[in-house]
Amino acid sequence: MFHRTATEELIQQVLGADYVGLKGTEYHLRENLGDGQCSVDVKLVRKASLETIDEITGSGVGFIDALYHGLLDHYAREFPSLNTIVFTAFDVTGDMATSHKQGADATCVVTLSVQNTDGRIFRFEESGRSLVAASLQVVVEAAEYFINSEKAYVTVYKAMADAKERNRPDLIQTYTAHLAQLVKTTSYSDVIEKIHNHL
Repeated sequence: MFHRTATEELIQQVLGADYVGLKGTEYHLRENLGDGQCSVDVKLVRKASLETIDEITGSGVGFIDALYHGLLDHYAREFPSLNTIVFTAFDVTGDMATSHKQGADATCVVTLSVQNTDGRIFRFEESGRSLVAASLQVVVEAAEYFINSEKAYVTVYKAMADAKERNRPDLIQTYTAHLAQLVKTTSYSDVIEKIHNHL
């Protein structure tokens, strides 16, 4: 299990106000119980402004598959590293001590495990009284992490290129350490190619 604390702190430090925080506010779900085909429409707000709304539409086999396909369709062109991760486990537990009467309103804890190209496992967890809402937010949380890790990598990569041009070995050393930390998240080969194509 990869502990994200140090990487998350670095991402926040690098991106500052450019950090992309996502929160689901509304969803509409349609599912055929016969074949499991599902379509979902989700509204996400950017946490920093609460004004920018991303509208996500996806389809797949079940809610999680449909949601992640929607996130990929919306974000993966800008953040191709989202295509490199794989869901490896999805667990739901109920905290029955939080329920009232029949127990149907108990808080549930949803845990999602994601594997990167190097085999590292990242765990994300959300809880709430709505199973679907908690499931939605845990998938969005995972996407948010990988989106911002890529943004931070690109930012540092460009800063290091600039430091090399200005012959700043002190900055090069710092940025090299930052990149070594960020690359633990997933492969950025496609990201680097995209940077070179825009130079």
